[in-house]
Amino acid sequence: MHLPRSPRRRTAVWAAAAITATAALSGPAPAFAQSAADPSPVTAKVDSAVLDTVAKGKESTFFVVLKSQADLSAAKGKKSHAAKAKSAFASLRSEAKNSQKPLQSFLDKEKVGYRSYWIANALKVTGGENLVDALAKRPDVASIVKEHTYKLDGTESKSSDAATDAVDAAVAASVVAERPVVVGGRPLPGLAFRHPLVRLTCYDGLSAARRRQLHSAYAEAVLRRRPDAVDTLASHLTRADDPRATQYLRQAAERAAALCANDTADRYYGELTARLDAMAADAAQARIDRGAVLRRMARYQEAATVLREALADMVRRGDEDGQVLAAARLTEVLAKHRGTDEGEELLRTYPPGPHTPPPTTATHHLAAAVVRFVGGRYEAAHASAQRAQEAAEAVRGSERRGLLARSLGSQATALGLAGRFAQARAAADLALPHAEAYGDQELLVTILSVLREHARRSGRLGEAVSIGRQALSLAEHTGDPTTVAFERANLAELHLLLREFAEAREQAEAAVRDGEPSPAWCTPYALAALARVRISTGEPGAAELLARAGRTAEAQRDRQAVHEVRTADAERLVREGRPQEALTLLADDSDPSAAPLLAWAELLSGHPERAARRAAAETLRAARVGERLSETESRTVHAAALAALGRERAAHEEFERAATLARELPYPAGAFAVDEAGGTDWTARAAPPD
Repeated sequence: MHLPRSPRRRTAVWAAAAITATAALSGPAPAFAQSAADPSPVTAKVDSAVLDTVAKGKESTFFVVLKSQADLSAAKGKKSHAAKAKSAFASLRSEAKNSQKPLQSFLDKEKVGYRSYWIANALKVTGGENLVDALAKRPDVASIVKEHTYKLDGTESKSSDAATDAVDAAVAASVVAERPVVVGGRPLPGLAFRHPLVRLTCYDGLSAARRRQLHSAYAEAVLRRRPDAVDTLASHLTRADDPRATQYLRQAAERAAALCANDTADRYYGELTARLDAMAADAAQARIDRGAVLRRMARYQEAATVLREALADMVRRGDEDGQVLAAARLTEVLAKHRGTDEGEELLRTYPPGPHTPPPTTATHHLAAAVVRFVGGRYEAAHASAQRAQEAAEAVRGSERRGLLARSLGSQATALGLAGRFAQARAAADLALPHAEAYGDQELLVTILSVLREHARRSGRLGEAVSIGRQALSLAEHTGDPTTVAFERANLAELHLLLREFAEAREQAEAAVRDGEPSPAWCTPYALAALARVRISTGEPGAAELLARAGRTAEAQRDRQAVHEVRTADAERLVREGRPQEALTLLADDSDPSAAPLLAWAELLSGHPERAARRAAAETLRAARVGERLSETESRTVHAAALAALGRERAAHEEFERAATLARELPYPAGAFAVDEAGGTDWTARAAPPD
């Protein structure tokens, strides 16, 4: 904030504010926490008030002051006030812009919001102990100072002489500095606060009307000089109660959402919705956009509430296209936490028409694909995703790439769940460049998941782990804890296949934590992964985990989750010597991936002929489509069944083929199973390998 300074008198109220601030800040310097005997240079940077707050597990708001400061010697050498002002302004802004970039990049990576102050060359930040420690260790940081609020007293009118004396005292105390400012297009002698803390203190003393004027003037200056500073403009125009605030709030929200800064995007969308509600216009679209952000944050209940409001608003306004869009977005959210029935009804009630815009039509069919593959109707899901692709082809602009990526990614998912993995890989390969060009990390995670699963089934376990880690990293950046949990669960199972039990346990336990505290769509997968770890290592508790997973999967009516939980439970039953119960549990499961497990259960139930037939059929199918893990597992149980039937030579040859395949892939868990099965006397129908 810059104040014009008349050669004859200064504004008394501001002078009084400066006096108060001078008294507050010219006393003893704030103490910094450090050891009296051996002060730490890192800790010494931090205001003790900040350390006290974060040490209690709380967050603190503070200013990160950078070491680098602008060189204003060139400005001092200018002759005119206007030239001095222009030079000083350029130096301060340039120094702040350049020196703050590394720190801003760090904060962006950590998803920490900040506000830049270019005069003091500082950033205002809110964070906890880990953030404070990381900032204090940075060599470009000079100090970390707590945000303080000072009470302003004595703001009554003063005489010209008293005001002059007060300002002189403030200048002497380095609270304000004499700097040229431009008012009404004319350069004038002026005053500027040296530190943002003092500026904020004086701001608190302004009336609401004066604050609006101040923010309006600031926004106009920013519009002239930096019209691309949408966050700054959104903030000041909102505080100025300017109608243009809606435009910049939307831009700021969209930019934050694109960067996966979900909390910031949610805050902007919340402010935007509130303003639009007051204006009774366009609030529904803002709610739809906010619903997408809340869904990404796994706040499904809130997202559903916001989207229901959007749909109701679209119905009241008679906006048929808006109804189709809101219903589709609501359907996707409901599929994540409440099943598919209501979503199916919404899609039937609000279908696209011949004149519906292509992006909205594509979104409708994508929602249909989601509810259909959650319900286990994979071929229908694939057909819906194809219709979405057809609509997306008619879209123009950057949105086209995003919709094509989603459409092709949905096709890949549906094909993979249907067991058509070669086609799933082809669809994912087509989707990947669109997703990369569009820059949506959520889309990239979906496509990488398909590629990871294809690599796993093909026996390329090292590649699958690499893709899985890449997907996990992107998932963490999206801010969606449910996607993170799902990717961790898949990584845990990959580590089990590699017999890396410690890594598997770490990922599975983290997946369960990420899916807490309330059940989400990822919960059954996370619990099943941890149960598989305990089954493989002989640890107790698998049955309880699978019971919880089963209840959640059934409540959500997620057919794929139900399959995952049941196959894990059947594996537990087989290992515990209860193969008949495993057969009963999987009686209605037609997924090819369950075939080797069913064959083991039949063998151990005293039906080696059935086991041999099932294993032989799955061996042929898996070899034909290139599913090397399933081929290895099927050959192993086929060999065991042949041995139980007394066909020792054929059994020996099949064991050799299984061992060779497991070794060449490599597939450590498969190789271990072959060794265990090959050393067992199957004529006595012993238990399958651990």
